Amino acid sequence: MAEKVASGVKDLVISIIGLIIAIILAVFALGLANWGMEIFGITEEMSRAAALIAVAIIIGPTIAAFATKKYF
Repeated sequence: MAEKVASGVKDLVISIIGLIIAIILAVFALGLANWGMEIFGITEEMSRAAALIAVAIIIGPTIAAFATKKYF
């Protein structure tokens, strides 16, 4: 019984650490997207929105993968 509890706590800690890593990567990705928009001169709002949506499409599954430990 104690082994199951310890395993559950271990899985929870790994999930939380993975979620924190994913959020940090998400912040870096959004910063990189903003930097790229400035470099390439993307100034129109629709283009900026499309670029941020594209980054969000990558970030969402990444966060889910780290949080659920299903990397592949």
